[in-house]
Amino acid sequence: MPDPGAPGAFRFTRYARSVAALLVLAAWLCALIALWAVFQARGWIVVLLALPVLPALWELWRNPAAWLELTDDHLRWQAARSTADIALHEIDHVMLVTRWDFSIRATVHTKIGTHHRIPAEVTPKAQALEEALAKRSIVVKRQHFTVL
Repeated sequence: MPDPGAPGAFRFTRYARSVAALLVLAAWLCALIALWAVFQARGWIVVLLALPVLPALWELWRNPAAWLELTDDHLRWQAARSTADIALHEIDHVMLVTRWDFSIRATVHTKIGTHHRIPAEVTPKAQALEEALAKRSIVVKRQHFTVL
């Protein structure tokens, strides 16, 4: 986890255990119980539909944290499948794309031509990220509602 004592750093942290995750899991389990009790569904069908619950329960149990930190000299993040540490002087611009579901896709473009997609689980609200990047003189490009 990033050093909590770094002054002036922008931090965003998201945990797997959330109210929304618990509600979705509870709704899925209630639907399975209703399927079995009300509609007399076969046991193997209920078990088959219950299989997606197992990884969700494991994530809720482990409660991994995904985080992004923007300091005066580095942009870092750590998620389940992605880790990055990019020096700010290497960043050319950051592209924020608003998708049709109103989610934000953030991509860091470096001066040497590579790009790094910031994972969705560590992407904060667009306005907060844009303000933090602007404070550190990083160019932010916006693109709204693209098909791809």
